[in-house]
Amino acid sequence: MAFDYLTLVGKQVRLDRGGPESRQGRVVSVGSDYVVIYNEKDGLVYYNTQHLKSMTQNTKDIMDVLEPTEPQPVLKIMQAENFVGLLAGMKNLWCQVNRGGHESVQGVVSETTPEYITMVVNHELVTIFTFHIKSISYGVKKENQDEKKEQKQDNNEKK
Repeated sequence: MAFDYLTLVGKQVRLDRGGPESRQGRVVSVGSDYVVIYNEKDGLVYYNTQHLKSMTQNTKDIMDVLEPTEPQPVLKIMQAENFVGLLAGMKNLWCQVNRGGHESVQGVVSETTPEYITMVVNHELVTIFTFHIKSISYGVKKENQDEKKEQKQDNNEKK
């Protein structure tokens, strides 16, 4: 019997226990093979449930009957029948595939098929096989990379 992610809508969870893909947020939507969480830092993050290793629910959230204090998503929550359909809906959008580590990619989705997506990243075309996409979000800006560059420059100036 498959886990029913629909029971988590509106609840605060942590997907995966650690590592670059691990994120905490409120479940805002569920599809047949994906779950969408929202947090203030990352916005909307779409997880392929095939790659989820664990899910942790905050016990305080179970007891909480008050309205959530976290702001609601500003971006439109995409809906699709499945994860491949979700990827197709992100064509021509600035996206981040996978949350961290060496497989994290940011760019514009230029082509989608059931087997792979192609992204324009700087001046390169990057093909990513759908099965290996653990998570994706759209509307992500390159601020994180710019912030890291600024921090390195600041650290170098202090030395």
